[in-house]
Amino acid sequence: MTLPTADELQRRASDLLATWRVLDTSIVVAWNGRLSTTAGRAFVRKGRVELNPRLLARAPEQVLTVLTHETAHVATFRLFGANVPAHGRHWRALMRHVGHEPAVTHRIPVRGLRRSRRSFHYLRFCEACGDRVIHTARRFGRCHGCSARDSFLFLRAPATAQGLAALQRLTPAEVRAAFG
Repeated sequence: MTLPTADELQRRASDLLATWRVLDTSIVVAWNGRLSTTAGRAFVRKGRVELNPRLLARAPEQVLTVLTHETAHVATFRLFGANVPAHGRHWRALMRHVGHEPAVTHRIPVRGLRRSRRSFHYLRFCEACGDRVIHTARRFGRCHGCSARDSFLFLRAPATAQGLAALQRLTPAEVRAAFG
């Protein structure tokens, strides 16, 4: 089964808004391949819904449920305003009105969809006193050696044994020359 086009989904979302008696039935529906484990998301102020094509290709029978879920967020905002809970009674009532169970999360398997982030080691070098610390994230604040603020140079290397060794071998002159 192939996924519906964005135009088909947009027409379906407009029909849902009309069913819920929302005066402004304009809405933009788009596929967003950058979403990782989220099935969809709604930008209620913009009237925009984005759906995850990689995840929904695994469960195409869930496309209309996810579209209804996200469109109900836009409808809730347009009907009841901004101070209504995202998955509160207003949203749940709209979902039930069109025959969908008001589930907050999807149950589509996400194994293998998450993109792994490349991790790094960071050398934090204080220009004021030469203090060196290696972290797995960029850390700011005060220097442990001289209590100076914002006087750091950062170098990064892959979070491997070789990357860590390369950072440990750097001399203060080499660190300064890298920014040079």
